[in-house]
Amino acid sequence: MKTLIYTLAIFLIAGCHITLITGYDPVIDETTTNMKKDFNLHFIKLMRTLQDEDSTNQSFEKFQDYYDNMEVNLIALSDRAKFLDTKSTIVKKQVILLDSTMHVFMNMHRNGLRDSRIDDRRDIKNAINSSFDAVIMLQEELKSSGTIKNN
Repeated sequence: MKTLIYTLAIFLIAGCHITLITGYDPVIDETTTNMKKDFNLHFIKLMRTLQDEDSTNQSFEKFQDYYDNMEVNLIALSDRAKFLDTKSTIVKKQVILLDSTMHVFMNMHRNGLRDSRIDDRRDIKNAINSSFDAVIMLQEELKSSGTIKNN
């Protein structure tokens, strides 16, 4: 009986291991993924207003709820990144870059975007999605391998 218990204990201990992943944070991962989804929905709605007949539809104030939520999420990401250890510099830099990119976009909208039926501003959307993707891909790489590949 004791042999059976020891054998089971050995299998349980051998099957359990702790993997320390420097820089991976599930909150950063999930928040960034949700922010990307929210941004793309916001962008689609904003582009629709830029292509209609009413130039007041795209006023910044009409989208204030989105920007308030964006600010809350950026604060959460920045706070989480601050608590990562010093080996997580690249994660911190990506979060800072995303924060900067989103504030540039917000200021562009605040300063006014011209109506256009032909320009869907896909270049802006793609640039911002690249910032989201950089954080998401980095988190996925850290989550799956625990390291960052240097190419």
